[in-house]
Amino acid sequence: MSKRNYNVFFHVHTISGIIISAALFIIFFCGAFALIKDEITAWEKGENVNMEIASDVDYDRAMQSLKDEGLNLTGRDIRMIPPDVKQKMFVGVSASKSANASEEDKLSTYYNLHTRTYELSTYYAFYSIGELIYRLHFFHQIPTYGILTAGFVAFFFLLAIVSGLIVHWKKIVSNFYIFRPKTKLKTIWTDAHTALGVIGLPFQFMFALTSSFLCLSSLILLPINFAYDGNQQQALEDLRPMQKTYEWEEQATGEIPSLNALYEKTQEKWPEFEAAQVYVKNYGGTNMKFQIDGLLKPDEAFLGHGRIVYDVMSNTITEEKNPEDSGYAETVELAIRRLHFGDFGGLSLKVIYFALAIITCFVILSGVLIWLEARDKKHIPEKKRKFNRALGYFYVAICMSLYPITAISMLVAKYIPRTMDADRQSILYAVFFIGWLVFTLFFSFRKNNYVTTKYSLILGSCFGILVPIINGMVSGNWMWVMYQQDQTAILFVDIFWICISLISFGILVRMKKPV
Repeated sequence: MSKRNYNVFFHVHTISGIIISAALFIIFFCGAFALIKDEITAWEKGENVNMEIASDVDYDRAMQSLKDEGLNLTGRDIRMIPPDVKQKMFVGVSASKSANASEEDKLSTYYNLHTRTYELSTYYAFYSIGELIYRLHFFHQIPTYGILTAGFVAFFFLLAIVSGLIVHWKKIVSNFYIFRPKTKLKTIWTDAHTALGVIGLPFQFMFALTSSFLCLSSLILLPINFAYDGNQQQALEDLRPMQKTYEWEEQATGEIPSLNALYEKTQEKWPEFEAAQVYVKNYGGTNMKFQIDGLLKPDEAFLGHGRIVYDVMSNTITEEKNPEDSGYAETVELAIRRLHFGDFGGLSLKVIYFALAIITCFVILSGVLIWLEARDKKHIPEKKRKFNRALGYFYVAICMSLYPITAISMLVAKYIPRTMDADRQSILYAVFFIGWLVFTLFFSFRKNNYVTTKYSLILGSCFGILVPIINGMVSGNWMWVMYQQDQTAILFVDIFWICISLISFGILVRMKKPV
């Protein structure tokens, strides 16, 4: 490679990395905790988790629960996502398409449905700190443009990975085995950045690519508009057939057949098939449809996606996609989603993902520190050196203070009484974001990255080790009790925080103040 090309790729790697560093750290740190957001929600509630699966759900009773809530379901499309660790099923209800629909019926809404009691609750009835962190993972708190911002950050991260790979390609193997802890600080950070960057490279590339797709997929509709003459609905149906809608014909006069019977019919047809999403379309109409989108069990196939659509009134199959013969477009999207969310390997895979995400956080932070050391030279004007140092203090403060504020927010979330569930979101927002701002400003003004790192680890470890203790004190869910009751989700969160805190204490013991 010519020197000019080398310099171009080197500066692309450096500049793209520095511009997105803080935002990228937030995405990976929050993404690591978002992997267990459902377990965190179960831990917050303190209720025993009795796992339900899609085949155990009484879909007829679910429809009756919606009616009991006062909803007129005639002409509506209902989307249901079967329960997870939270033991709640998401139920989205569209606006009615019926010509006789009232103004109230023309409003869409959504609920959480408890799959044992079949009680409905609103989305904000219990706002979890796990949900807050998950949504911060793609900047959902920024209206309209948050997810696009996360997508462009992921895209620039992909650019940084590729350019870094090109720059270090010739020495990538030899430098991987080099670590010089007794040399100058910049060399230490460079060795750590290289070694851990290589270890996490496949993971980082996969996440940069899948994140770009998931967050920027809405932009695909811009060029597609020309091919579909502006018909976005048709484009969406071709890209995501599960979202297909049907024109309302007329209200049926007979009794609506059992949806459970149709589900059981599907299980008999495909025994290893698990529902991922269930739809009822044009409820109560002569062309009412019952649609099941799902996957083969992970031990049967990684990408076995299938679909079956019943005409409810005639009890006939109108569309069928065998899960053993997945189409190209849906298979690609499914692969991207499964790789990104890591939902195919249980808790063990989530632990691996978490470790790799934290390694990536270190790679990001070490890259910033290398940049700071490289620009703290005597030949650089003092004004620029001061700006670079201030920027570095601010970046490190933003990143490191996420650790203690997450632990503190977990404790606060556990202490909020159930009588204040309606205020949970505002309370958690205030604690998390105001606390994060206070920590960031405090450490930024201290102007010492060693102090920022040290006290972030101390605070995070101390509050983190309190997580299982507070859980036991508030809800009686002591670790040995959860073990005896086989409450894996709740127990995992306690063990998870103990492990993180002990590792942080271990790092603190090994930390040395720079000379």
